[in-house]
Amino acid sequence: MSPGGRRGLRIFLITMVVALIVVGVLDRVAARVVADQIATRAQNAENLAQRPDVSLGGFPFLTQVVAGRYRDVQLEVRGYEQDGTRIDRVHADLTGVRLPLSDVLRGAVERVPVDQVDAEVDLTFNDLNAYLASQNSQLKISPAGQGIQVGGTVDLLGTAYPVSGTTDIGVAPDAVTFTPRDLAPGLAAVIPPGLLDTVRSLLTVRVPVTGLPFNMKLRSATVGADRLTFAAGGENVLLDATVAPTVAPAGTPGL
Repeated sequence: MSPGGRRGLRIFLITMVVALIVVGVLDRVAARVVADQIATRAQNAENLAQRPDVSLGGFPFLTQVVAGRYRDVQLEVRGYEQDGTRIDRVHADLTGVRLPLSDVLRGAVERVPVDQVDAEVDLTFNDLNAYLASQNSQLKISPAGQGIQVGGTVDLLGTAYPVSGTTDIGVAPDAVTFTPRDLAPGLAAVIPPGLLDTVRSLLTVRVPVTGLPFNMKLRSATVGADRLTFAAGGENVLLDATVAPTVAPAGTPGL
């Protein structure tokens, strides 16, 4: 190759490298701008006390910007509280997020439609028990392996009895219920047999989990060392600060 040809090749390669660097920088800048727009709209539409953390997946990202449709948006909310129940963390995966490029460039994003939301919702045992205490309950909930134990003091005919038992977890779209399955051994010797069903009723605990971001619905629960982690989600979500968000539940609540 002649000297001129080698020089031309070097210039071409340098130009390509510079172009790739510029595209990469623009790609990341665009991702930050769009993430900021989605975070702002989510906070306003869902009336969140704190701005959610938003991250965007997929590379190259600029192709998604041009199309105005985003495949993988991850959003995290911390310390969400509604109806007296504090949610430690909501981690949501949003797919099919539609945000026109013209709205992004003008900084005038009014509505953000989302095809589907799948999320993990963490409710710690500390927060569960704080809710029970706020309801003047003498009961506490704690993990028992892969299950749940509820225990405390109940009043029967004017006498306070220490009671406990393992429970089943019932998950409704907007609440979790702990229903005693087995009472602690020895209770039958302390409590009159005719009152055992009453004890089971008094040990049954229902905790509301309402007003989740994106109006998500709970599906199922997994027991962890210090928390319950719920699967939750919905479809056809509209982030719009002027209209209450609506969503059709995705899936049937589990038990």
